[in-house]
Amino acid sequence: MALRAITLSVGMIAATALWGLSVYSADAMAGKVSDDGYGVSAVAGN
Repeated sequence: MALRAITLSVGMIAATALWGLSVYSADAMAGKVSDDGYGVSAVAGN
């Protein structure tokens, strides 16, 4: 049972990381500037 929980947890973490990477790369290919949601990257870019 513990092995199943570990496998599912690792799978969910990997899926979330790959999803985030795909969103970031799709935005980068579209020419969008990455945004952290707090405006920090906008301030740092100026």
